[in-house]
Amino acid sequence: MATMVYQVQAPACGARQHVRGDQNMVPVPYHEPLESTSHAVLQVEKPVSPGPKSFFVNIFDGSKGKKITVKIRSTDTIGKLQKKAEKLKPDFVGCGNLTFNGKPVQLQQKLCDLQVEPGATFITYQKCHGG
Repeated sequence: MATMVYQVQAPACGARQHVRGDQNMVPVPYHEPLESTSHAVLQVEKPVSPGPKSFFVNIFDGSKGKKITVKIRSTDTIGKLQKKAEKLKPDFVGCGNLTFNGKPVQLQQKLCDLQVEPGATFITYQKCHGG
């Protein structure tokens, strides 16, 4: 028993519909092991990168008017960035929270997820409680 798989070639505009006996349907080749499969899932994989990329970013402490440059990897977290800054400049200890692109960042966020590029600047801030 042969199984034919069809793909609808709909016009550029309009809804796509599957209608039996439609002359616009063209047979699509399929992988033989999938002949008896009713469902399949395809997953896109990201290309394997050569490894974490190291670069420099800046942290600006607005209350003290100081800037520090830290070498980090794209796979580092914000927490690791803060620890590296504290090792380089002990007066940055307890400098508060960091913002990037005008938004607060969490300690567990990775720099690659935030799309941080070389030369980016993080700004410290402290939350004010009360009025």
